[in-house]
Amino acid sequence: MAIQNKIRKAQASDAHVVPEIMLQAMGDIIFRFIQKEDIKEAIHFLTQFFKQKGNLYSYENTFVAIDDNGNISGSLTGYDGDQFFELRQPILDHIKEQYNNTMILEAETAGDEFYIDSIAVAPIARGKGIGTELLHYAIAHARQCGFKKVGLLVDLNNPNAQKLYERIGFKLGHKMPFAGGEYYHMYIQLD
Repeated sequence: MAIQNKIRKAQASDAHVVPEIMLQAMGDIIFRFIQKEDIKEAIHFLTQFFKQKGNLYSYENTFVAIDDNGNISGSLTGYDGDQFFELRQPILDHIKEQYNNTMILEAETAGDEFYIDSIAVAPIARGKGIGTELLHYAIAHARQCGFKKVGLLVDLNNPNAQKLYERIGFKLGHKMPFAGGEYYHMYIQLD
């Protein structure tokens, strides 16, 4: 039986744990940003942005799942896809200034959707339905906010994630390159 988690908006004070959870879903991309596979530096990078407003990885764009003991067991970061370029700019500015990295990744979303940037569950809490709960919560949030569509990217090499998204109702969209890999844009139409 799945454990029922409470889901709430993240707070800046959650920075002691959420960036470490987020990194599980975003490691490859963050390592490309900082130009090294350094977990400590990657968590520091995410923590800085998580604590700030107005960027892709901000606490203000994140929901967290809380278990019965009050621990954060998962996180989902999502935002209005129409704000993608505006939210990404502080990150691009930082990696250029801090890491002399001028890379610009492909756009993850074409806009016109609530875009789920990342979803991750703490290793100790996997297999308990937390990812599914977070996705359902994000879909309900998007519907309540008036979005007509929810979108996300799934790595072609991650068929288990693709199956999870399909079970929830996401459909396969176009194939696209992103961050050196190949992904499907998946979406769910909201009525």
